[in-house]
Amino acid sequence: MEAKKVSTTVSKEAKHNGFNRIAHGTSGGGVVETKLPPAALNPPAFGRGLRNLFPFGKNYTNLNHGSYGSPPLSVLEAARSWERQMEDSPDQWFRYDVYKLMDNMRSLMASYIGASDPKDVAFVPNASHGVNAVLRSINIPSDRKILYLSSAYGMVKHTLTYLSQSFRQEQLLPVTITWPMSSDQIVEAVKTVLEKPENKGKVYLASFSHIVSVPAAILPVKRLTALCQAHSSLVLIDGAHALGQIPLDMQDLNADFWVGNGHKWLYSPKGSALLWVRRDRQSMIEPTTISWEGQGNTHFQQTFSYTGTASYSAYLSMSAALTFRQNMGGDQAIFKYMHELAVKTGALLSKIFGTEVLLADDNMYSAMVDVRLPTTNAALVQTIPQQLLTQYNTWVPAYPLVLESNSTKYYLRVSCQIYNDLSDIEMLGNAIMTLIKNNENEQHKKQRKEQHKQ
Repeated sequence: MEAKKVSTTVSKEAKHNGFNRIAHGTSGGGVVETKLPPAALNPPAFGRGLRNLFPFGKNYTNLNHGSYGSPPLSVLEAARSWERQMEDSPDQWFRYDVYKLMDNMRSLMASYIGASDPKDVAFVPNASHGVNAVLRSINIPSDRKILYLSSAYGMVKHTLTYLSQSFRQEQLLPVTITWPMSSDQIVEAVKTVLEKPENKGKVYLASFSHIVSVPAAILPVKRLTALCQAHSSLVLIDGAHALGQIPLDMQDLNADFWVGNGHKWLYSPKGSALLWVRRDRQSMIEPTTISWEGQGNTHFQQTFSYTGTASYSAYLSMSAALTFRQNMGGDQAIFKYMHELAVKTGALLSKIFGTEVLLADDNMYSAMVDVRLPTTNAALVQTIPQQLLTQYNTWVPAYPLVLESNSTKYYLRVSCQIYNDLSDIEMLGNAIMTLIKNNENEQHKKQRKEQHKQ
């Protein structure tokens, strides 16, 4: 969806390497009515030619955008501009300017994620902070449970384990997901657990990934939300990978809590994420760090607006990230290219490896695709990512997965971005085949040596 018109403050000094400027502030400056530029009608061609818009080292090939993201140079320059304004007059900035600027930024981001009101949006450093704020705030009655999937991100599982010290371990209710599963099968698995006699009406909160980290499956979160709410459960959606990778609509989703990172797929700097909380749930939630100098019309807004002295530049630069997206042709063009490249990536690597993609239905993934590795050597798989980095200047996650057949296979996850093309994927596939072949040769040499000893 396209961002709506919002009020922002524009800096005379902000320079964005030729990109449009939006939402930059000057100490004590006025407010300028502006909006995101329309999507460029003739954007630059996607592929390796866009690498010069990003701060990559000369020989580095980023195929793991999903882990840490990468902000364009224009967005980094925006962040530096905000830093300079903050340090120009810290008292002016922290006591008077920043809250209005953040309100403007909130309006822009609320529109982007389809929230009905900016007051329902707060900024947090990353999804881990947002998930922790929710899980640490809610008070679980002693006779209620927390439902989550076995595919949940490690941070969610570790947080729940930590919190289980304050309630009984039996209150944690994992749902086993065995890949590959369809959306219908995932919903049915959750429904089956919810309707067990010992769980019926007992689930207080259900937590789901919007897009799973590994494997990179898009979960049917709207259906899961409706199902769990029908069973009187609150719903928390961990959208760490969703913001900037797929279209979002908080009103349509209607979860109770949703959190998403900007630094992964939106192109904003690291340290920029959103926490959306439904209006009637906001009184339940406190930030992970409690301070006192914040401003806002509600307790929710006030407490999250200031959690101690810190830079707001990453948050405020989210506008520059949206502007960059418009200059690249807009969200739909970006989504389309990333997904089509992911599908082609799965096909090409499957051909090189002689294997297959994990999820046959490409509607279940977007810009990240999981492909089975042509080896069952667990020790080798563990070394592949680091070998790729040291020998080929790239990196992808490689991991084991217990499948429905109860067999363990090994997969890699490839992230596809607008600065990638199939030449990157071909390089990756050939590199992995070389690593596997080299390992086999080494094993044969060792075997021959052992035979000679005998």
